[in-house]
Amino acid sequence: MGDPFEIKNLKAKIHANKNLSYDEAFLDLQIDDATTLDDERDSVNYRVLGGIIFVCLCFLFGRILFLQVIKGSEYKILAEGNKLRIQYVLAPRGLVLDRFGKVIASNTPSFELDVITADLPLDQSQFLAELTKVAAILGKDNSELQDIIAKMQPKSYQGQTLVQDITKDQALILIAKQNDLKGFVADDSAIRDYKDSLVFTHLVGYTGKITQDELIQKNNTYASNDDIGKTGIEYWYEQFLHGTNGRKQAEIDAQGNYKRTLAEVLPVLGNNVKLNIDYDLQKTLYNNLTAELNVVKSKKAAAVITNPYTGEIMALVSLPSFDNNLFAKGISKDDYAKLNANSDNVFLNRAISGQYPPGSTIKPMMAVAALTEKVVTPQTKILDDGVIRVGQYAFYGYERSGLGIMDIYSAIARSSDIYFYSVGGGNPKSPVKNGLGPDKIAEYLRKFYLGQKLGIDLPAEKPGLVPDPVWKKQVKKETWYLGDTYHESIGQGDVLATPLQVNSWTATIANGGRVMQPYVLNEVNDKNGKILAKGMPKVLAENIFDPNVIKIVQDGMRQTVTQGTGRALNTLPIAVSAKTGTAQFDPHNPNRAHAWFTSYAPSDNPQIAVTVLVEGGGEGYAVGGPVAKAVYAWWAENRYKK
Repeated sequence: MGDPFEIKNLKAKIHANKNLSYDEAFLDLQIDDATTLDDERDSVNYRVLGGIIFVCLCFLFGRILFLQVIKGSEYKILAEGNKLRIQYVLAPRGLVLDRFGKVIASNTPSFELDVITADLPLDQSQFLAELTKVAAILGKDNSELQDIIAKMQPKSYQGQTLVQDITKDQALILIAKQNDLKGFVADDSAIRDYKDSLVFTHLVGYTGKITQDELIQKNNTYASNDDIGKTGIEYWYEQFLHGTNGRKQAEIDAQGNYKRTLAEVLPVLGNNVKLNIDYDLQKTLYNNLTAELNVVKSKKAAAVITNPYTGEIMALVSLPSFDNNLFAKGISKDDYAKLNANSDNVFLNRAISGQYPPGSTIKPMMAVAALTEKVVTPQTKILDDGVIRVGQYAFYGYERSGLGIMDIYSAIARSSDIYFYSVGGGNPKSPVKNGLGPDKIAEYLRKFYLGQKLGIDLPAEKPGLVPDPVWKKQVKKETWYLGDTYHESIGQGDVLATPLQVNSWTATIANGGRVMQPYVLNEVNDKNGKILAKGMPKVLAENIFDPNVIKIVQDGMRQTVTQGTGRALNTLPIAVSAKTGTAQFDPHNPNRAHAWFTSYAPSDNPQIAVTVLVEGGGEGYAVGGPVAKAVYAWWAENRYKK
């Protein structure tokens, strides 16, 4: 018989579950243990579910923490970039002026098309469709524009130049369609306007759009679509000519469209750079040099004019020339390819970078060396009979029949090769048996600063070359011979000089023996006229030559004009001292020669030194002389004692 306590509990359950049938109630009694297991299982499921929810909340909280705290600043910048943008306002460059304030380079208004790569459509088909529209408006090749964009910095909010110098009508069309051309922005800008561009190209240089490498070099202080000096004065004085760009904070909508300007800092105009160049003298030199090239059927030449006492560059011309406005406006591929393919190398500034055998223009320096070392005196006489024979070798002068008895004055005036062969390497049939020798020659050429840069304030200056036995052994792996000394003594062989260097040693003799550093800068002025920088005379070497020796050489150069190879200039209203040169450069054709003419005036009080080189021009007196004569005639009328 069952326990009375259990029966009592059963009745209570039946009463509590009065809606259940008897069988159900009985069953409930039978599976009491099973019911207990179900309750336990329900309790376990809630814990798992709670654990899952907890993990999810932790992950969500961690993600919020990552986005808001760790990456918050970055995403804030990106978000602001879609709303607020800093746009650069390019500053116009400073002017380039001549010594009298005449404008050589200024600025002119222009339009350009920029690309904001961050706003370009991500969909390639949409991008190509927009690019096709842009190309049609500009009349440009679609693939050419695509190539330019491919080289741009991606995802940038700064404008990068796609096409420069577009027309006003094209700009207006692009502005009207701006909402349909995402990432393409027409903007106004100021580009360079070079006056008499062919006359000043190699001196002033040109500007162009900044490259990524240049942007990095400038520590990103320039805008992505900025202009920067590439060559010449534009490059050398970039720090002054480039102004300070302005900035404006603009509000942009979600589609990248401009809404309004919130703040603006105005740009600061670049500083004006005044040069020592005389605009009209430069143009006179260019015109006469060009005319002479037409006569002798040559295309390559260079000329330099300086003040002998200060080193101021008054004119500097290199031919052939080109229009530097092409670069300022954004030169096309075709135009650049034509210039670059030109066999005459139009980009070479021959005045400071061209290196040539100086020919007989070296003889005044040889005279200084020979007199200083007492190899000869002013009274020493050497017979120029047209040839020196050493063993089986014969060394001829330019006049095969000879020039007769020469002293130092007539040897300079009439450019006697035999005389200078003798003072350089010796002549067994003359009073000079040994001569200076190659090492002494090299020593004196270097005293005149040949073989090293003079330090002109222009890029790409070359040092020239002073050969000697050590150099020949190291570089050419050859022994130095007497013939090498003879050739060097008359400016042939391996000796090389730039037109600037020939002008420098001419000026050194003119001023009494002081080597001056050539310089182009006169001064830099800000918009208020304040002087920020000033070019000043700088002595590279002095007190290295005996003034009496220099005076003898000066007299010889004066006789070049009064009774020597430069007699054509003796009719000028001012006294000119000069040295002609004819430098052979083709071993297979001795008739091919560079024409040199270097000079200064007035002879008794030098104020101007003129050096002319015509590549392959022939005789120096016949080709360089007329150019120098025309320049001196103009200078005497328009500048001398004015």
